[in-house]
Amino acid sequence: MAKVDKIHDFKETFLRIINKFKVLEKIPIDHGTGDLLYASEINTLEIIGKFPGINLTQLAEKKGVTKSAVSQIVAKLVKKQLVTKNQSPNHEKVFFLELTNSGEVAFKNHEKFHEKYDLPMIEKLNGMNDKQFDQVAEIFEMLESTIDNYLKDLK
Repeated sequence: MAKVDKIHDFKETFLRIINKFKVLEKIPIDHGTGDLLYASEINTLEIIGKFPGINLTQLAEKKGVTKSAVSQIVAKLVKKQLVTKNQSPNHEKVFFLELTNSGEVAFKNHEKFHEKYDLPMIEKLNGMNDKQFDQVAEIFEMLESTIDNYLKDLK
């Protein structure tokens, strides 16, 4: 198979992955709290769990979305009593985010979920030497940059 055909196949695979992620994002899951959480919500919980005290601006940067989008997700998580917003003593417009006890339960169960389903991928990545791993990481960075350029030019 010619390299151009392999590149085409790679792009098709990447697009299928994107489409499958879109499907996954629409399926809410109970992570042990009785709340059905969409991917955007549980992934937000995951970041807050890994970075307790993170503020909305930092959270938006980590997620690669707008502060407005993150504020909407956080509002839902606060309403579900999974996250608390604590006002900064130094700045009235800055809020620090932390998980509640229920949020911690969902976070831990989400980690277990990933341990179960991500194991084959983790084993494959662990089996790579540093050069191979760096090449895969570089490809993902390139894909992100390509999508960023699409977004920049289409706005």
